[in-house]
Amino acid sequence: EKKNVWQPHVPMMNYELWCGILCDVGEFHCHDQQTCVPEAWLCDGEPDCPDASDETDQTCNTVPNQVVIRCPLNHIQCVGTKKCIHFNKLCNGARDCEDGYDEGVHCRELLSACHELRCRYGCVMTRNGTFCFCADGFEVGEDGTSCRDHDECAVYGVCSQTCMNTYGSYRCSCTEGYILQPDRTSCKAKQDPGDMPPILLIGGSDRIVTTQLNGSGLQPLRALDTNGTLALDFQHNQETACWLLSTESSGQLRCAKMRNLRGFTQEHEIKTLQSLQSMFSFKNNYY
Repeated sequence: EKKNVWQPHVPMMNYELWCGILCDVGEFHCHDQQTCVPEAWLCDGEPDCPDASDETDQTCNTVPNQVVIRCPLNHIQCVGTKKCIHFNKLCNGARDCEDGYDEGVHCRELLSACHELRCRYGCVMTRNGTFCFCADGFEVGEDGTSCRDHDECAVYGVCSQTCMNTYGSYRCSCTEGYILQPDRTSCKAKQDPGDMPPILLIGGSDRIVTTQLNGSGLQPLRALDTNGTLALDFQHNQETACWLLSTESSGQLRCAKMRNLRGFTQEHEIKTLQSLQSMFSFKNNYY
């Protein structure tokens, strides 16, 4: 696994007009209408959307020019396109790039140069020259010819939660309370019979709301009187939500019980000795 796919972001305004799933700037809206992935993951040779819409020809031919295509290890980008092919497909007698960039007279002319490199695993011949490459899961050493283990876990988002590097490969796992999914990279919370489905608790400048993980079922919980900076925290073992409202002239910390995640009860203000006007986090001052 290489990535952690985020659920859609729900804007903090116009709740009553909100009727669909929206993605943040810099994110791609998968065609399943339920998932958002970073634009940096588009057309990189590995599907990240559940429906693989981030890797289709239609998507890759229409993505913005500023999107940087990053090919996976041991792959090369076809010039002028957003398609990546494996090194093994270079000079194999079959045209894999539309313009034939992967084939040509250089495959014959550079053959002797490849032999001179004495690569430990394999040699790549491109129109720009030759270089060594290694089997999948390995990378070329500092001498340019030997092979060493490639640490996939060093790349952010390879696994949703926990990544363990192994020789020539890696293994993803999940923390307690989560189950590894069939893709062997992402994790999903366990849900026993009778458990309530998970929800998102969202704080905006004018209200606090809840929504399902896919962005549906938006439900306002509390309107906020002050249009100021909001910090929001939830203490699961106490079923308590706390929020901090801060304006230029005042600050207020309030908490309330949230039974079954349905609404607020026993709301009260927390008095503190420290000024709240410049606080970014209140958790350490209260819990």
